Amino acid sequence: MLLKKNVPIVLGLIQMLISMYWIFEMSRLYYRYHYTDVLFAFRYPDWVIFVNVLLSLLNGFLGFRVLRGNLAVARSYALMLCLILLGGLINIGIL
Repeated sequence: MLLKKNVPIVLGLIQMLISMYWIFEMSRLYYRYHYTDVLFAFRYPDWVIFVNVLLSLLNGFLGFRVLRGNLAVARSYALMLCLILLGGLINIGIL
């Protein structure tokens, strides 16, 4: 019974950690683009990085709602998968 109660907490924390990691990576990439002398063969436009950060913030909010018990785990992870696919499509230039 105790394990069943802790599953949404753990899954919500995992979702929030994935989101924070993605925000960190996008922030680091933006910093490398603008404030270092590293030459990249391919660069994402700034708007793609900002959209990825916004999608990650939305994903973190969904994880917080799972953590609080306001959103079902299955629905939250389905939305996270949709957000990841949307971000991937934006990254490769389809959208």
